[in-house]
Amino acid sequence: MSMSQKFAWIQLLIFTAVIIGWSVIFISNGTIFYWQNDSMMITFYIISAIGFGLLVLMNLVASIRGSRGAMRSDERDKSIWRRASLWATGVSYTIVGTLLLVVAIIYMNQGSDVIPVYFPLFIVLIGGVALLLTQAITALILYGRKVNYGEN
Repeated sequence: MSMSQKFAWIQLLIFTAVIIGWSVIFISNGTIFYWQNDSMMITFYIISAIGFGLLVLMNLVASIRGSRGAMRSDERDKSIWRRASLWATGVSYTIVGTLLLVVAIIYMNQGSDVIPVYFPLFIVLIGGVALLLTQAITALILYGRKVNYGEN
């Protein structure tokens, strides 16, 4: 297993844990409006900060190991991450655009000109999580493909 695959697995595990933590908060609170309860809001921020901190730590380790020459990547690794990034960008932009459109339609149908400040924040957060999750999942799928180097 290459180092890129290991980092994709770690990234996937981090975001799975964060999403599970968010789900537990929202289910136990009974609503996605976590800011109605200060302890829920602080728990949400702590879970988000831990997930972000783990991602930063993972990238620092990758940077340090890469500068020592321990982490080697070949053309296949670069091609896989380039394709995974393209897929992730498309998926996250689609999700963000769709969510913005849904929020706008809902609030226009209600006759409201004001959207709570939390919704755009959530939409950006969801887009970022979708970007990184899609990148990790796509990379792992592409690494799992068998490549036939022989002549057909």
